[in-house]
Amino acid sequence: MNKLISNILNGVVVLTAVNGLWSCSAENPFDSEGEGTIRLHTVVNSITTRADDDPSASDPMQEYKDKCIVYISGEKGLIYKKVGLHNVDETITLKTGHYAAEAWTGDSVAASFDKKFFRGYQSFEVTKGSQQNISLTCKIQNVVASINTSTIDPNLMNDDYSISIKNSHGEIVFNKDNASSERAYFMMPNGDTTLEYTISGTRQDGKPFSKSGSIDGVQRAHHYILNFEYNPDGQSQNNTGAVFLQIKIKDEDIFDSQNVIVHSRPTITGVDFNIDKQQVYLSDDDIPESLNVQICGFNGLKELAVTSPSASELGIPTDSINLFNADNDRIQPYKNAGLVWTAPEFKESTKVATAYITIPESMIKRLSKTSATEHVIRITVKDGDPDPKTHSAVIRIARNESTIKMEDPIVLDKVDQTTDCLSTTPYSFTIPFTLSDEVEGTPGVEYSKADEDNWLFVPAITPANAHRKSYMTRAQQKYTITISGLEPGTDYKYRAVCGDFHSDNVMTFTTESKFVIPDASFEDWSSYQASTMLGTKTVTLPGNTGDKETSFWGSGNEGSATANLTLTDKSTDMKHSGQYSARLGSNAALGVIAAGNIFTGKYVKTDGTNGVLSVGRPYNGSHPAKLRVFANYRPGSGVTINDKNKDFLPANFAGGNDHGQIYVALTTEEVEIRTNPSNRKLFDSNDPVVLAYGQVTWTGNFGPDGQLQEIEIPLEYNDRAKKTKPTHLVIVCSASKYGDYFSGSKTSVMYLDDFELIYE
Repeated sequence: MNKLISNILNGVVVLTAVNGLWSCSAENPFDSEGEGTIRLHTVVNSITTRADDDPSASDPMQEYKDKCIVYISGEKGLIYKKVGLHNVDETITLKTGHYAAEAWTGDSVAASFDKKFFRGYQSFEVTKGSQQNISLTCKIQNVVASINTSTIDPNLMNDDYSISIKNSHGEIVFNKDNASSERAYFMMPNGDTTLEYTISGTRQDGKPFSKSGSIDGVQRAHHYILNFEYNPDGQSQNNTGAVFLQIKIKDEDIFDSQNVIVHSRPTITGVDFNIDKQQVYLSDDDIPESLNVQICGFNGLKELAVTSPSASELGIPTDSINLFNADNDRIQPYKNAGLVWTAPEFKESTKVATAYITIPESMIKRLSKTSATEHVIRITVKDGDPDPKTHSAVIRIARNESTIKMEDPIVLDKVDQTTDCLSTTPYSFTIPFTLSDEVEGTPGVEYSKADEDNWLFVPAITPANAHRKSYMTRAQQKYTITISGLEPGTDYKYRAVCGDFHSDNVMTFTTESKFVIPDASFEDWSSYQASTMLGTKTVTLPGNTGDKETSFWGSGNEGSATANLTLTDKSTDMKHSGQYSARLGSNAALGVIAAGNIFTGKYVKTDGTNGVLSVGRPYNGSHPAKLRVFANYRPGSGVTINDKNKDFLPANFAGGNDHGQIYVALTTEEVEIRTNPSNRKLFDSNDPVVLAYGQVTWTGNFGPDGQLQEIEIPLEYNDRAKKTKPTHLVIVCSASKYGDYFSGSKTSVMYLDDFELIYE
């Protein structure tokens, strides 16, 4: 079997916590009080199933590095997000207060041979003047299982074996072709701590065998290895394999047996100034006492060089030397010029070395005020890693009016609608932006339909001090502008505006189209013929297609047709519009409770007396806020329960009132539901395919007698929805919520009419 390899992905992400990262809802997001500094060291631990000697695989963690999402949240919620460690800013402004850093990468899949998932979380405090190191370690979240094929005896069993390992949501099958080289990665649903296995095949004497068992109490970041043990004589006593074959489980922690280091370049940061902005010193009186620069590098700092085209004016040599280890004769001219630097200080806990450079006022005063171009001082550093990385930054200085580089007062970030899936709704679009240190006029956005030039202005939030000049933290901050009142499914263009400034960079976006739920008023009904254990039956179907494969709505009528019952049908008893509503009436069929239900999807088949459903119909990817429906519910009393399922039911449910339920979800695929206890699979809102979910459960009457009442069910979007668009709409309604467990009341009735998705 391939050896276990542990990879560490190091981001060395430096976050300077100053103040007010993009929190436009704050009263004064430009307030600079309460500054602090953190350094975030991001680590991703992994195991791989492939040999690590492939010369082309120079960076085995590149995919995880590129997909890694880093969040920072505070008391007001999410304030920072970046996709890909290479996109994480070297400096980020934060107010003093309590924060949490979180990162995750990989794929959260129920069962896979190669999809791994990692998550890390760390809370921290930012206080005024604080400097601290934060380590954010993304640990593997999978339960891993494999086969020790060296314990399989070919003299006792043939190589036609099959080894199935599964949890409640997914299954992996090993055979002779993959058992020696592959590992299975499982994401365990909440509350599921068991892996079940089944081994089947034939002995060398031709007799079949089968062995089943379970691995209980499995834990994340643990590797469970199946080892074979035999009792060849046992076959004569029991041909199922219970005696012939035994499985011993070896439980191993996933540990770092080998490290692959991938880290970002060193960081170069202005301590008292923004090194990314031009420094304007028209008068000697404008020059500060010094410009202080901080440099940091992973695994140490080995080289430091300071060069400039204006070297002769600064008083330093024109060539480049390593100030950390050059001999005294070569270093002395830099010291004579006034340049000061510190030796790197290395901290074992963070693996980061820090040094400082000081450029004194006297050096800057020597720079010519008549130069035709800005002066540039370049700082270059190299870290001490075995695979060293180099980084340069320049200090740009203007000493006369003609060399001042004017920056755009407002810069809009381009929003990638394929990766930032929640930025646009049918009626609004949210744009991140930055402000320069000098703002004159009101910053904002102009937008128009793409085929028109009818530009409309939307101002940015401008706190009381937004027009104050030379505010040194503003350029490091991010804010958002939201354009509202848009038309669905429409192309727009937009540009940054501030006073007389109109950006030449015109960008575009497209609002989402609203999704209209087909046959949502239940005016049309049809039927189809289905084969049941009691012969061909006519099945009532919502919609006019007469085809369960193409109808947007399905129901459990095919299952109840076996007992000559129609549980879901049109009704004129009460309605909101048109002639009909849908009536869902539970009943007793073949000795058990059968729930009246309706859902988006189709009834696949009847498994004995149990149903197999496929819920979810193709969807346009939009992001509604709510599901609206008009409903009336009357729970039946005297609930009867199926004793085999009593552990899944609420306490005191038997004999009481039934429960009705409607739930809605946006997913990335159809979801199969099976009610057979031997292979039961019910809808799980925490399934990785679910991006948004909402539900309502009624334990008593809903709506006035004889009338439908409006209800709105909010949709809650999870983190996966931020970068993945939904492809399927799931709506499931049941007059007996626990009908999947054959429990409820046969007199429960639910009426439904006019489903609609609500967008905000």
